[in-house]
Amino acid sequence: MLNEKYQALLDQYDISVSHTRRGRGCVLCFGENDVYALSQTSLSEERLCAVSEWTLAMHDHHFYKTDQYILNKDGYFLTFDRYYETFALRKTYLGTECDIHALKDIRSSAENLASFHNHCLAISFSSENLRKYTSISTYYEQKYLELKSIARYIRKRKKKGVFEYLFLEQTKAFWEQMERSIQILNETIPSRRGWCHGAYNHHNIIMTSSAPATIHFEHFYHGYPILDVYYFLKKTLEKNNYNFAFCETFLSNYDRFMPLSKDDLLCLYGLFLFPEKFWKISNQYMAHKKHWISPRYIEKLEEFIHNKEARSIFLEKYVQIYNVFS
Repeated sequence: MLNEKYQALLDQYDISVSHTRRGRGCVLCFGENDVYALSQTSLSEERLCAVSEWTLAMHDHHFYKTDQYILNKDGYFLTFDRYYETFALRKTYLGTECDIHALKDIRSSAENLASFHNHCLAISFSSENLRKYTSISTYYEQKYLELKSIARYIRKRKKKGVFEYLFLEQTKAFWEQMERSIQILNETIPSRRGWCHGAYNHHNIIMTSSAPATIHFEHFYHGYPILDVYYFLKKTLEKNNYNFAFCETFLSNYDRFMPLSKDDLLCLYGLFLFPEKFWKISNQYMAHKKHWISPRYIEKLEEFIHNKEARSIFLEKYVQIYNVFS
């Protein structure tokens, strides 16, 4: 028997569901032949409409294995529960998430991303609800300025704890990396503009029995596809102690279908050089009350510092292998 709350929501769709179970951030709903994902959403009706039109456009250009938002019986993507909270339903795929520690899954994810970028080259798509694109260098300059502001705040703070002292100990080396990163990103233009997934990570790649399925296109935009490559690799490297084999496997398999230029590889180096994890942890610190620092923030910062040497070795090896400064 279905949960009463979910049954009331599913009754608003023209589908038949036999049972449900919890998924990552959603409730998976099983019909006779199809699988759906029901989840709360903060997206507008207009944005969901744009995402739906985008996935249909991908299908028209032969990139088929994606999720798809479903209209309810009233012809809308947004559905309300009795508390007026908003939900949306997607047709999705059954399978396992990409295993971020398995090179075979990294290989498949690289080929899948290259296929997505390749199939989307010919798509002409326009919508008022597209995510606004910011240049790569501008985006990272903003993060650099945010970190400068955080550093000023911490230096002025009279009562400093473990987090603040750790932050101040690490900033000198990271300022140099950030400034060099922004210089590279300012001077280097990737070879190709095109459509980007916007959140291409292991959670959004479902390994089915036939081929990977790609889900969650809510952040799609038109920009530089190399950012999808970076976003996936950044997460993968952080989870694998910057093991170079993961980078090499992904790039070699992506390059087979979407060749990477020298500028692409240099831009990627500039992105890797920026200590984005350091920015993220520091930003989370500023967003919360400062009189009590969550031990989790300290753990995250200590973990990042612990991986600093492995990250430096990775960056040096990247320069040697790809010869980006010759």
